[in-house]
Amino acid sequence: MRHLLQINGLDGPLLNQFGCECNRCRAPERRANTSASLITLDDQGQTVHHLLFDAGLGVVDNLNNSPYLQGPAARLDGIALTHWHPDHVAELNRLCVSHYNNRKRRGRETERVPLYCRSGTAAHLARENGHVLQTYLKQYLPHECEPPGTILSPLPLNLAGVTVTPVSVSHYTADLAPDNSLETSYCCASFVIEVANSKAALLWDIDSENEWLVRPRTAAQEQAVALLSDADLLIVDTTFWRRPTRKKTHPSFENVMRYARTLQPRRTLLVHLSGHPDGPGNPGFGWTNAEWTQAASAAWLEAGLSGAVAAPSVGEIVEL
Repeated sequence: MRHLLQINGLDGPLLNQFGCECNRCRAPERRANTSASLITLDDQGQTVHHLLFDAGLGVVDNLNNSPYLQGPAARLDGIALTHWHPDHVAELNRLCVSHYNNRKRRGRETERVPLYCRSGTAAHLARENGHVLQTYLKQYLPHECEPPGTILSPLPLNLAGVTVTPVSVSHYTADLAPDNSLETSYCCASFVIEVANSKAALLWDIDSENEWLVRPRTAAQEQAVALLSDADLLIVDTTFWRRPTRKKTHPSFENVMRYARTLQPRRTLLVHLSGHPDGPGNPGFGWTNAEWTQAASAAWLEAGLSGAVAAPSVGEIVEL
């Protein structure tokens, strides 16, 4: 068996901003919200399993471009959602209906696709995507509201030799109780993928206050940091360049360097890039993926961090 991690998208919510003439908005690269796929091949090179992480705008088009998911090889064995924000679930309907129709045309079974998400996310989705949840998805919902820095139960995958473990993280605009009360309901998860000799950590979306990643204060947080540490690949949320002085919905590259010093990944990929929140005239504004890679690599080297860092391209595939 071979296990591949494919980048389906790495952009923030707005993709190209209407009316903007910055380098990023004018760049010709394919765009999509942050997403990845775990694709498993058998010894003959045939796709035998596909687990999708997040389904925002542009993701379905990029899945169609995957050499491992085209035509008869197209399959969807599970969906794992980090949280309920639109840039991570906007194409759930398109994805599920097209998957159902494709299987029906080919005379295959049209069973519901297993869905993993935290219970708070499921409650939010039920209001906006109730038909999709009830018709096309088979939900696996752990009934918990564990705080950030807690290892949650592994996903119930029918895939030998692969473990996918969610970890609770905070992302404060998503940590809203579904009943619109003022109570906090931790809805967000990151994921750690472990195969025989490799580990990948998918650390998005998170806010700028996940300090447990740098200074764990409880035994549970220490265990979570240990699980996320020493990954062959860290894919991490990076929206701003400079560390903000107040709480933000996403971390900066300066935050990411602090996380990397603790977690010690061998390779780091920057996602949820926007190029706009820093504002005109500031580092990060309008940067293309190539400009992010150049600036991040220089700062990484200057900080003495191990491994390499880059902004990936859509469709990039890493073998685990």
